[in-house]
Amino acid sequence: MTRNRPLTATTAAAISAAFLLALTACAGPASGTATPGAGDDANATDTASNLPVDETARRFVACLTAKGLDARTDVGPGAPDASGKAKAPTVRNMAELRMIDRTGNPVTTDDTGMSIGTDSATQQLYANAMFTSLDNGTVWVAFKDSTALAGTPYESKRADYADCEAKHPNFSQPAQDLASGQPTYSEEDKRAALDFARQARDKGFGWVADPSGDEPTTILIPRTVKADELRRFFRECPVGDTRISFGFDGTPEEFGYDYMKVMDEANGADGAMTAQ
Repeated sequence: MTRNRPLTATTAAAISAAFLLALTACAGPASGTATPGAGDDANATDTASNLPVDETARRFVACLTAKGLDARTDVGPGAPDASGKAKAPTVRNMAELRMIDRTGNPVTTDDTGMSIGTDSATQQLYANAMFTSLDNGTVWVAFKDSTALAGTPYESKRADYADCEAKHPNFSQPAQDLASGQPTYSEEDKRAALDFARQARDKGFGWVADPSGDEPTTILIPRTVKADELRRFFRECPVGDTRISFGFDGTPEEFGYDYMKVMDEANGADGAMTAQ
């Protein structure tokens, strides 16, 4: 199972701050993609998502792989609609490179498959990447363009990447530039989050504070919340189809348990979980 997520300051620092995860009752998790090669057909489909490969993305990735880069096509994050919700993808139109460390070794996920299994120093090297994708133990990154490879383990390949850009000018990354602006939230979304927080407190979860600031639909879970309490919270306070996210104020080590596993348990009981 793949968890696709934008590479924000949170994930780039490798689980050093709050995780934002949306618990939804209706939508399934993002599906994985197969690694394409230079001979992939444009109509090839992903075995999980059955989405076709965009021809311009296929040609661009074929150019990268011909130059020795470990590259593949993947589904780009959907552009948000008027309400700020991402549209469902219809095609594999994003180019990704395998995340590697300074020595060129591929980076993998941790035992949970939900987090990048390497030190923060390696992940900081990819702070300029636009998007990460965790897929069956592998980690992939998407860059806006060749200039974003500066300072990464792929810096020596910037000229090769730029050459492919020059040869395929019709290709451009669909990934959103997260630095260009903040997501929008409707008044309905904000009211739903406030109602959720109030109802949670009424049920005895006094630590649930009203969301505010830049994340007005995010419920922050403090590290004082124990595993059993978190399980009971997810069981007794389902989000339904509201646009509510959950943030964790610290790493699993700081919490003293794997809260990602607890969320997986909640996912199995109440719906599907997608990482933002």
